[in-house]
Amino acid sequence: MTEALQKIQDALLRCNKCGLCLAGCPIYKVTGIEWTVARGRIAVLRGALENDLKLEELTEPLFNCLTCNACVDHCPPGIMTDELIMQARAELMKLRGQPWVRQFIFNNLLPYPSRLNKSAQLLGWVQAAGLPIIARGLGITKLMGNVGKAERILPKIRLKPEVEGTSVKLEKPQYRVAYFVGCAAANFTPQVAESAIRVLNRHNVEVVLLEFVCCGMPAMGYGDTDAMISMVKKNIDLARSLNSVDAIITTCASCGSMLKKFAHHLKEDPDYAEAAKSFSGKVKDLSEFLVGIGLVMEMSTLKHKVTYHDPCHLGRFQKISAQPRQILKSIPGVEFVEMAESNLCCGAAGSYNLGHYDLSMKVLALKIDNLAKTGADLVVTCCPGCTMQLAHGVKTHKLKTKTLELVELLDRAYHPAQSK
Repeated sequence: MTEALQKIQDALLRCNKCGLCLAGCPIYKVTGIEWTVARGRIAVLRGALENDLKLEELTEPLFNCLTCNACVDHCPPGIMTDELIMQARAELMKLRGQPWVRQFIFNNLLPYPSRLNKSAQLLGWVQAAGLPIIARGLGITKLMGNVGKAERILPKIRLKPEVEGTSVKLEKPQYRVAYFVGCAAANFTPQVAESAIRVLNRHNVEVVLLEFVCCGMPAMGYGDTDAMISMVKKNIDLARSLNSVDAIITTCASCGSMLKKFAHHLKEDPDYAEAAKSFSGKVKDLSEFLVGIGLVMEMSTLKHKVTYHDPCHLGRFQKISAQPRQILKSIPGVEFVEMAESNLCCGAAGSYNLGHYDLSMKVLALKIDNLAKTGADLVVTCCPGCTMQLAHGVKTHKLKTKTLELVELLDRAYHPAQSK
C-alpha cells in the first residue's frame, strides 16, 4: 500500500458513520443519495481499499464531490473530506492517466501566462463574432455536453484581457506587496485586478506585479500531483526574485487557499521547504490585509442593499468571513443584509460546473433562492469563480440583483469615477 493510500485508510477509520455530515453536504441536499455525502464516499473508498471495489470504478463518487468541506462543519472527528478525495483522485489518475485535454491544459497552458492570455483573447474574439450564439442556434453546444451548457457562464471577455496599468509610483509607501493576480482575474475579469491595484495604492501600498503562473489548484483537483507541484515550484522560484515584500496579496479565494498550502505540499522537499514556508507565511487575502493594516475610511457614499456570499475557500478553508463583512459595513450608504446559508457552496467549485453542469445548477438554485429572499440589489463575494456562477444564476433565475467582487465595490467607494 502506498503512503497516500495508508493516509486515506487511517482517516477512513476515524469515521463513526454518525451521519451528521448529511446536514451540510450541498450535493446530498439536491440528490438525497446516500453515497454523495461524506460517510457514503468514505464507505466506497473503504470498499476500494479492502478490495471489494476497484478504484477505477469510483470515478463518479470521487469527482462529483464539490470538495467544499461543508461536511467537516458537522463532523465530530473533523475528517477533512477534501483531502481524502484529492488523495484518492491522485491515486486514480496514477492508474488511469489524465485525458489528453487536461494534460495539455495542465502542462502547456496554465504554467505559461502568455499562452493562457492568448487563449483568453481568442475566446474574446469568438464571443465578439457571435459564434457562441450561432453555435447555440445550430444545436452545436448540445453536442458538447456539460462544456456546451457551461459556456454561458463565462463573462464577456475584454478583447485585450491583460491587466491595464501598473501600480503608481508612491514616494513613501508604507507597505510593499506582490500581487498574485490569478488566472481568472488576469484573463476573464481584469477589471478586478485593476481595482485591487487602485485600492492598494489608496492605502499607500506599493504593488509589485510578477508573472506568477497558475497556483496549481486545478491540476490538484483532477489528481495531477506532478503538474501541481511543478506550478507551485515555478511560483516560488518567481517569488525568490523579490527583494522584500510585506505580503503576497490575492483577490481569489481559491488561489489564496492554495498559496497558503505551498508549505504543506513541499514540506518534504529539501530544496523548497523553507522557501515554500516563507511564501505561504506571507499570503494574505486582500480583505484580510486591508483590515489588518487599517481600512482607509474616507469614501464616497454608495446607495446599495448588499448581501455577501462566503466562498468556500475563503470562509471555510481560510477562516476569513468577518473581514469582508467589516469592509462592506464600513462603506457609507451600504445597507448590509445577511443571507441565509451564506457559506453554502454556490456550485462553481473551480471547474465543477464544466463536468457536472446539471448538479452544479441545482446547488446554485439553493443559493439563488436564499439570495432572492434578502431583497438585495447587489451580491458581493471574493472569488471570480463564485462571481461568474452567481451572475449566471441571477440571469437564469431572472433576478434584478447585480453581482460584484468586494474589491470592485470598494474601488467605487474610493474612486467614484471608475463606476461611471
